Amino acid sequence: IGAAVGLTNIMLVSVTERTREIGLRKALGATPKNIRRQFILESLVICQTGGALGILAGLVLGNFVASYFSGAFIIPWNWIIFGVVLCIIVGLIAGLYPAAKAARLDPVESLRHE
Repeated sequence: IGAAVGLTNIMLVSVTERTREIGLRKALGATPKNIRRQFILESLVICQTGGALGILAGLVLGNFVASYFSGAFIIPWNWIIFGVVLCIIVGLIAGLYPAAKAARLDPVESLRHE
């Protein structure tokens, strides 16, 4: 839950910082669907990058601990798949509100934004 809240905040800051860019894209013909898709995709990329780094760190540390204690390390594929799926779900959920907010921006007001 903490990761979803953090990612949502990051994406909201991104929308705020890129208000003029969003307005320009909309003025040049980007549809709300295009804007939503961009922000949801960015959210998914951030989430999957973090998830991949976490899985990699878990595998390295798991291998280290297993070699220290028993010597055999079994890769928990079911938990890795669960982690990837969970990252996709969190990325989608965390990106929905910022994407909708970005898509609702008025192009004229966005271009006036400083």
